[in-house]
Amino acid sequence: MKAILLVLALLPQLTLAAAVGPDVFSRTFPENGWRTKLETLAVQSGGRVKPFDTFAREGAQLLTGKSNYRGLPAVDFILSIAVEPQRWQNEKFLQLNHLALKRDLGLVEQENLFSPDELMKSPRLMPLFQELDAKQKASEKLDPYYQALARVGSQMQFLQEVLAGRALRFVPPAPGAADKAGSWLGFPEFPQGAQVRFALIAAGFTSPEADTRAKLGEYVEKFGALARENNPSLYPSARSMALETHFNSLHPFRLAWIIALVAAIAMAFSIYNAARGLYVGAMVLYGASFLIQAYGFFLRCWIAGRPPVSNMYESVLWVSFGCMFFGLVLELIYRKRVIALGSLIFATLALIIADNVTGVLDDGIHPLEPVLRSNYWLTIHVLTITLGYAAFSLSMVIGNLGLGQIALAGRESKQLPLRQLSFYAYRAVQVGVILLAAGTILGGVWADYSWGRFWGWDPKETWALIALLGYLALLHARFSGMVGPFGFLAGCVSAFLGVLMAWYGVNFVLGVGLHSYGFSSGGITYVATYCSAQLAFILWAAWSRKHGGAGPPSTLAET
Repeated sequence: MKAILLVLALLPQLTLAAAVGPDVFSRTFPENGWRTKLETLAVQSGGRVKPFDTFAREGAQLLTGKSNYRGLPAVDFILSIAVEPQRWQNEKFLQLNHLALKRDLGLVEQENLFSPDELMKSPRLMPLFQELDAKQKASEKLDPYYQALARVGSQMQFLQEVLAGRALRFVPPAPGAADKAGSWLGFPEFPQGAQVRFALIAAGFTSPEADTRAKLGEYVEKFGALARENNPSLYPSARSMALETHFNSLHPFRLAWIIALVAAIAMAFSIYNAARGLYVGAMVLYGASFLIQAYGFFLRCWIAGRPPVSNMYESVLWVSFGCMFFGLVLELIYRKRVIALGSLIFATLALIIADNVTGVLDDGIHPLEPVLRSNYWLTIHVLTITLGYAAFSLSMVIGNLGLGQIALAGRESKQLPLRQLSFYAYRAVQVGVILLAAGTILGGVWADYSWGRFWGWDPKETWALIALLGYLALLHARFSGMVGPFGFLAGCVSAFLGVLMAWYGVNFVLGVGLHSYGFSSGGITYVATYCSAQLAFILWAAWSRKHGGAGPPSTLAET
């Protein structure tokens, strides 16, 4: 926090020999592969070594809320800030959306992007940072106002580190430098030769001379070779850096939701159209989206060196993937189209949220917390319990499809009879209960391994049990005849709210317990709105069923 407070002074600048060249947005470079070479330069940041492309994208996301700025590639954007900061002092690129904070800082409330100069001139910034520092020292849970302020602090601190060159950790420490073990060198600590080489990159990037810009690829390549020579044993392979830049440029999960959306539309039409070609085409798209997600997981796990168990972003991706897996299995068994439609709807929505709500769901690849490392039972526990969430997600969407036709038309349709929908949701709930029960028990095994006790009524444990008991009660009610098809579908929708509390609420709302490594903030308004809307939807469907008539009972067998 002290570093953030120091930002209110003039931000330091790199003393690189960079001429003032063409405007960064109109600058042209020869096609000699210089940007690819720059993107794959290794840099240490956030506790791991990553390509400069990843570092730049994460920095651009923090500063602007997007992975680029005004169409400028992230590597160009961050490099320009580092080597020609005078261009950015009055450029509006720092994102701030919180209305009350903008008002308190004396900023224009209708704007969401501000320049560093605008923020630093605010007389309220220092006192607010001091208040934030006091709250963080007292371990208080920050409300949205102070969360927005903390993001401003992170933006300013990142700018300071980039401008001072300390964030540009391109060079590994020399062998035998025990005090530097694990910590790469920033620009001020570069060996003299590396400083000269990096200065040449700055000159090539900013030069008004086309001939100098044409040598930029050569400058980057020679700088990278010099950085590797400083300690070849610590420097990552070119293949690993290229693989991560490929993952960044491919956006596999974005591509997956686009294909899944098209597949969902085609599948919805196929329910009311008997043409086999439409159904086959929808299933082909389904498979393509599923395989792209699998490929994305392969790349992400290869890069991170671990399964997707670290944060909410990864769990959303995994639940989406699991929902499509269970949907595919059940669809191949029953061939009733609505099962595939339900899984496609959930996967599309989940992947869209993961792709666009990066302010809440951190999509960065980070090292695991110490308590999570080298723990076999943790991996099995998390993957199992979230697969249970995936099965429940499928039952929730099928439940909404059933309630939707009642709420909108007052009766069930011939294409989607409630008895069939109830049966498919029942199958999904059966799978979910087995996985959630197994995951909860495995969580106790992990808790005994990590904390020395099997069960301690931690909020995360308690809500996992509540969610499990809710679905067991629903299965019992169906088995005993206490609820019919409509009641079971309504139960699938309402019981998922317990899953949402165990999955999201404990980490993002309560923020207490031993599972602190998963705590985060944001999105409470959206989730609360969703929960309220689901409860209102159930009541609407129940009212419509009572007053509009549910139509003639289905004669189709449940199986």
